[in-house]
Amino acid sequence: MEAYFEILGYQYKAYLNRSIYIPFLEKEKIGNDIYINHIFFFKKEKLIMIGNPIINNIKIKARIIKHFRSNKLIIFKKKRRKGYKLKKGHRQYLTQIKIISFEKK
Repeated sequence: MEAYFEILGYQYKAYLNRSIYIPFLEKEKIGNDIYINHIFFFKKEKLIMIGNPIINNIKIKARIIKHFRSNKLIIFKKKRRKGYKLKKGHRQYLTQIKIISFEKK
């Protein structure tokens, strides 16, 4: 089983019993279940459903595994022969979720 869905403005591909990383969900606690309703595509063996634009009768149940920060991304700017250097780092807050099931509404 697989599905394409949208959460917080980003689109993801989901498989059953696999985990994915999404932008930080600050209001949700670790261990809580969330339901995702914006599903664009769903496939189960020979059954294929395509939304127009979304599928209304299927939702995804997912469990929050952990909240964490990603690896540091270094931003380095330099202008040659001018002595100008700028080094910054950025760590994005992320949430790991595990797809538990695909349910009918």
